[in-house]
This record gives sequence, structure tokens and C-alpha cells, in this order.
Amino acid sequence: MTPAALVRPLLLGLPALLAAGACVLLDASTGATALAVGLAAFAPTLHGLLNAERRRTAAAARSKAFAQALIDAIPDPTYVKQRGGRYVMVNEAFARYHGMDKDEVLAGPLASRPEGRANRTLSLEEDERILAGAELRKEEHTVRQLTGEEVFRIVSKRRSVYLDGQPAVVGIDHHVTEWRVAERGLKQALEREVALRKRTEQFVQDLIDLLPDAIHIKDAQSRLVMVNAAAARIRGTSKQALIGLDGRDLAPRPEVGELSMGEDQRVLQGEEIVKEEQGVLPATGEECFRVVFKRRCINVDGQPVVVSIQHYITEWRQAERELNRLAQEDALTGIANRRCFSAEAGRAMHAAERHGGALTLLLADLDDFKRINDRFGHNVGDEVLVELARRLREVLRKSDLGGRWGGEEFIALLHGPPETARRFAERLRRAVADTPFATSAGPLPVTLSGGWSGLRPGDTLSALVARADAALYLAKRQGRNRMLGEPPA
Repeated sequence: MTPAALVRPLLLGLPALLAAGACVLLDASTGATALAVGLAAFAPTLHGLLNAERRRTAAAARSKAFAQALIDAIPDPTYVKQRGGRYVMVNEAFARYHGMDKDEVLAGPLASRPEGRANRTLSLEEDERILAGAELRKEEHTVRQLTGEEVFRIVSKRRSVYLDGQPAVVGIDHHVTEWRVAERGLKQALEREVALRKRTEQFVQDLIDLLPDAIHIKDAQSRLVMVNAAAARIRGTSKQALIGLDGRDLAPRPEVGELSMGEDQRVLQGEEIVKEEQGVLPATGEECFRVVFKRRCINVDGQPVVVSIQHYITEWRQAERELNRLAQEDALTGIANRRCFSAEAGRAMHAAERHGGALTLLLADLDDFKRINDRFGHNVGDEVLVELARRLREVLRKSDLGGRWGGEEFIALLHGPPETARRFAERLRRAVADTPFATSAGPLPVTLSGGWSGLRPGDTLSALVARADAALYLAKRQGRNRMLGEPPA
């Protein structure tokens, strides 16, 4: 037992002890000397104990004052409680938060403690667990009773020993309201931004789905991040199935995919690309023509993307090709018509004059073709013309040019001297005369007459045709089914 603990009951019993001594002195004066001696002997010890008690009290007061100053420096509400929820020390932040003086908090009854009646039972249960050795750290979202403001705080509790040596609960309420409110505001702003982005993306999706052209939107790695309904329909799949694919996945061949991805990188650097492509539709394998536009754009997330628009012009190109074919081919027989033959022959004659080449023109005419039309009808006559064109193509060399000059007249421009034309003309005549033509009216014997003329310096196509026509006329007069060259100049 410490001296302070020893002297405290002694000091408390000292008045009774002195009273008892006085009675003894009155009743028995003979003991006065002995008592005086005893008190004199005890006086130094008593004085020392009294001084020690005063020092202990002063030290305890200083320790408590230091502890109070220390927790008052803490900006968060801080408190010390003992068993039963009795506050033995609180800081200024704690008292200020609850709208009370520190002394009022320390003196208040249990029912009016700052934590309120509703949370008192929970707080006492927590205190018992803390006093038993547990630690507590939790976040609370409450409403301040004085003002009705919402409060976010992190509550920390730990067991300690108070200045009087008794176990106590030390707690700090770390207020994080500003952070949590700011965090909530940021979260709400982010949610609004995400919602706005989703609405924007949906609007863009609905907008591009209305367009008939195929639209691809690709990121910096050429991966699809958005496509429209037309693009999915052309590929025979869903929009979602295309998302994430890159240029290599979309291309018919690897080298085409690498070319497309290279274009995407140039577009991301600021270049715009406009090109026409011919290919096949992935879903059907049909021939297609398209104009591809590629341009850099900024996506809703702020990242650069490549917007590719594929404008399909298949019908126009096919119609254009058909018009070109009709402009160059005879509609019935499929070989060059008079217009096309004249243009090609003019270029060949110009080249021959410049380089000194020899050309010969053959003009051939079916014999008695009017009789075939009159007897079997024009449909059979057309069948005969188609078959004659086929046999003419079989005899022609790749370097030669054949065509239908008009009606039952056919024409050919041959590379080589008149002797070449003579041999060719004879092969053509036999190809016609030796084998009857198969028609809907049955096999028909057909013969052909013709004349040829060689290219002369300064010749025009008209002059060349005129001399060949004169030779043809002569072949007709000599009995038909024969080929003649032009008379010598």
C-alpha cells in the first residue's frame, strides 16, 4: 500500500483520535506524559504523509490539466467514458458539437447524455465490449440533433486506463461530412454524366440507324465501338456481334484489313479519305460498289475515333456498266456495234499509220437473208444473226476487231496484209457454209459473201469501207457464197 493510501484513512480519523486522547487526559492525568511522547514521535511521519498527499494531488491535477489541454487541441470530438456511460473527460470540440459546456456534459445524468436515448443502449453495449478488450472503428451517418444537419463520422473506440487507475473507453468521432458530401456530389455528378452519355449514345445510335448507308465508328486501335443497322444488315449479323471487331476481322483478306487499319491511322492524324471500292456483300456474296468516306471525330468520351460511311452505289454502277455495254455492243448479237467498231477502228488505223502496220478491212453480208425473214419470220432471222456473230468470234484472232455493221452486214478489221484477209475470209465463209445453222425452225443452210480492202496512206474508215463494199457487191454479182478482194488501184 502506498503512503498516500495509508495516510488518507488516518487523516480522516484524526479528530476522533484527538477527542479520545482528551478524555484520557481528564480522567487520568497520569497518562499525559505518555500521550505527549507518543504524539511527538508520530508528528514527523504525519507531516511527511500530508506533504506527500499534497504533492500527489498537485501532480494529479497537473496530469489532468495536461490531458485536458491535449484533447482540447484535437479538432474532432474526443471523450473518455467509464463503465456505465459516465463521461469523465471531453474536449471542447465534443462539447461544442453537442451544444453543451464540458462541465455540463460531465455532470449530466445518464438519460441526458449527448448520444441520446435512442443510441444509449447500443453505446453501452459497445463500451462493455471495449472494456473487455475489443476495438471499434465504424462509420456512421447520423443527423445532428441541434441543427438537423446530416453528419458523417468515423467512430473509433479503444480501452485505456484513466488517471484514477480505473478502466475507461477513449473515443474520437472523426467528422468526414465535407468529404462524404463532396464524394456524394461527385458521384451524383458522375451518374448524371454517365446518364447523359448513355442518352447521347442512344440518340446517336437512333440517328445513324435511320441512315441507309453503312456507318462504322472505330477507336484508335481500329476496333468497332458503334455501328448502325445498315452495317449489320449488310453483314448479315447483329450490331452487338460487330462491336469489338477490328479491320482484320471485317476484311475479306488479311492484306485488305491491314490497308484499312493503315488508313484509320492516317485519319486519326487528320487526313480525310474518300475512295470507291468494288467488292461483294458479305451476307449474300453479290457484287457491290461503294464510296467510302473516312474522317476523324471526337467521341462522347472525349477520345478520337474514325467515322467511316460506306455509301453503296451498286445499282448506279451496274446501270452505268449496262449503258456502256449497250453503247458499245450490238443488242442482239453481243459483238461491237457500228459506233464502237468505228471508234476502235479509227484508233487502230491511226496507230498503223504512225508505226507502219498493215490493216485490212473485211465487209461480209448474209446471202438471201430477206428470204429467211420472209419464210421463217424475224425471230428465226435473229437466231441466224446471233449464230453468225458467234462463228465470227470463233474465227477472229485476239488482235482482230469484229462487229455488226448494220442489218445482216458484219465487219472485221484484221492486222496484216490483204493475203491475211483472204485466208481469214475463206475460213469464215467455210465456217458459215459448211454447217447449217440450228434454229427454232430447224437446221438452215446459210451462205456468206464478202469483200476486203487494204489500208492505204491517208485512208479514212469511210474510204476503206467503201472499197470493201465494192468488192462485196462484186462477190454478190458473181454468184454469192464467195469472198473477193478490192480491184487493184
